[in-house]
Amino acid sequence: MGVLTWNQVQVWHDSEKLWTRVLARDPESYLAQNHIGVLLAEQSKPAEARDHYRKALQIRPDFADPHINWANALVREGKLAEAVEHYQRALQIRPEHAGAHHNLGIALAQQGKPAEAIEHFRQALRVKPDYADAHNNLGNALARQGKLTEAIEHYQQALHIKPDSAEAHNNWGLALANQGQYAEAIEHYRQALQIKPDAAEVHTNWGNVLTQQGKLAEAVEHYQRSLQINPSSPLNALRGVGMGTEEAAPSRKGKRVQ
Repeated sequence: MGVLTWNQVQVWHDSEKLWTRVLARDPESYLAQNHIGVLLAEQSKPAEARDHYRKALQIRPDFADPHINWANALVREGKLAEAVEHYQRALQIRPEHAGAHHNLGIALAQQGKPAEAIEHFRQALRVKPDYADAHNNLGNALARQGKLTEAIEHYQQALHIKPDSAEAHNNWGLALANQGQYAEAIEHYRQALQIKPDAAEVHTNWGNVLTQQGKLAEAVEHYQRSLQINPSSPLNALRGVGMGTEEAAPSRKGKRVQ
């Protein structure tokens, strides 16, 4: 779950108490079964969470949310094929669910299927045009296809909707760097770090650009900073990483709807 503030912990415990009480009174509450599943997934108890998602679907088979939550948990476990199946089932129930399209796009991109991922990101944006994360991840998928100009257009859209998106700034910087526009790329890395100072991948990418410019001493400073922030992934400072759907360098980590 990461580090939580006292208020966040209190809200989480209150939610747990609420849904546990509802479930005790009515074991056939599909909403309670689903919410308890989410809470268990947040506690890193995927097997128990699946039991509740399964029960929710037994009670109400046309309820899309348990499929989406189950799929999200499977993605975290690296079980992408199973996750894709659940996202697809959710979309059979609710074809206009923007979050399900977006998350399915991320899973497909992680499977190395950018064309299919792009279609679902576009579907998410058709349903919800102001979906910043979908613009960002669509840009990432397009960048992997070498369509950098179109990718940049979507990063611009993401930042228009969500100006404090460090991810979009970083990814825009990667696209510019791949076009050889190093000064412009550095400006986006700088803005990304103003928003998210502990983004190790941005320091790595900035270091890569400085290396290309022959500014090795400055590059080393950024690589060292990257490793200080994230010492568990030392190869990142040699490979270059991004923020979007996960992939080989330059990689991008995408956000899923929880």
